[in-house]
Amino acid sequence: MKHFPFYTITGLVLALAGGVLLGLNHALAAAICALLGYFVAMKDFSKYTSLLQFATQFVAAIVAGLALDWPLSGVPYLTLALFFLALCNFARIVFFRFFGYTGHTWMEPVTFVIALGFYLAGNLLREASWEDWALPVPAFFFAALIAWGILKDKKQLLGVTSKGYRIAIGAEAPEFSLPDQDGNTTKLSEFRGKRHMLLIFVRGDWCPGCHMMLRTYQREAERFRQKNIYVLSIGPDPVGVNRDMVERLGLDFKVLADEGQKTAMVYGVQMQEYDNDFAEKYDEGIPLPASFLVDINGKVRYVSRPDKVGEFLNPSLIFPIIDQLN
Repeated sequence: MKHFPFYTITGLVLALAGGVLLGLNHALAAAICALLGYFVAMKDFSKYTSLLQFATQFVAAIVAGLALDWPLSGVPYLTLALFFLALCNFARIVFFRFFGYTGHTWMEPVTFVIALGFYLAGNLLREASWEDWALPVPAFFFAALIAWGILKDKKQLLGVTSKGYRIAIGAEAPEFSLPDQDGNTTKLSEFRGKRHMLLIFVRGDWCPGCHMMLRTYQREAERFRQKNIYVLSIGPDPVGVNRDMVERLGLDFKVLADEGQKTAMVYGVQMQEYDNDFAEKYDEGIPLPASFLVDINGKVRYVSRPDKVGEFLNPSLIFPIIDQLN
């Protein structure tokens, strides 16, 4: 099974095993086991992005917290601390349609501070053991990296997009010729006079937010067909990586390989310098997440807002424009 989510399933098994150990009153072993599950499942953070992965993280966090709070008496401070750390890590991806890349960036720092408050309260207001102090520390470290990375990402994205994209509404959509996930060449001009086109630029298979966006558009696939819209995703990865992503996410539209990011540069959705420790490294920089609606005659009719990166995740913004064109 090529796309079996090994790390997520392993993490879930470890979390549930932690629950069993806790039921047998082996609290320390339960906490260690559940925290191992938490971090093992995190290996799928940038690839799997499914409800199963998110559920696994929260189950593991809660089991680990309960084990550290065991026996339960009063407020379960460490359980709440680990729950809010899981929120810090995953709430943006779970609710990506509402948060996007740059919206509500208070969320990660606030949930981190809340988690830290519960952690300190749990250890200072009662007699704490070494494991109460030590075991949550790696989870705090990773959550701090996530929170800092989100803030840094927002600054970079909005800094580059502040002046808009090169291609604006009313312009002729520039031609391109790129291989799809099967290696077949796809040209924009081959759809002229036949279909409206929705071009979606993604940052690559490493990007969990892009996965959530692609899943969102996949759920609207039938409605796009009814409106005579053909969806094309364009990213910086080679054909083989795109094929794997299409199969893993269950997409029925094409993902084109824009190696060298020349098409992204033509459309003005490319960042030459990008600093993100979690991102795939490309020599040219990285594409910006953006979308362009091209009508049947090759004219651009919609461009996602540069000042609200991630708006393109909402397909409902596109359908009213299509209804006017049709």
